[in-house]
Amino acid sequence: MPTANLRRFGAAVVLVAAALVATGTFFSRWWTGEQGGASMAIGLRQAILCGDRGCAASGLEALGRSERAWALAGATGFAIGCVTTLFLVLAAALALARPQGSVWSARVARAATGLSLFSLVVGVGFVWTFPGFAGLALGPSPFLYLGGAALGVGGAGILLGRAGGG
Repeated sequence: MPTANLRRFGAAVVLVAAALVATGTFFSRWWTGEQGGASMAIGLRQAILCGDRGCAASGLEALGRSERAWALAGATGFAIGCVTTLFLVLAAALALARPQGSVWSARVARAATGLSLFSLVVGVGFVWTFPGFAGLALGPSPFLYLGGAALGVGGAGILLGRAGGG
């Protein structure tokens, strides 16, 4: 594959990864369920409970067991998802704007790769430590977030290899 096509392919993969991470970060449906006429959605930042009278949001620290690991992982996952999305978009923009590669393209691609890997670890930690509530099922956000993070590691790695940094 010629280097120009590889650069475009890497940028496209990174942009798709950024879109998936951003969607998984802001879409508050990591777990969803219904019980007793109320619907629930739990995301990285808060839980949303809806009933006949409307909806109410609550922070994660007030839910579940006394163990706070999953609430801290959720807060970290939200923040790192935002930063990862920013660096993935920046890496793609630099790859498209500077076809020959530069030291900054390599640095941003390296940061995007590391942040994507960190997002993947934090996201898995959030899913792993989730205390579980009766009536909840896995929603679409973990697949978007974790899939985008995994894709970001590979796509930013392509851009890193293209920029000549290693």
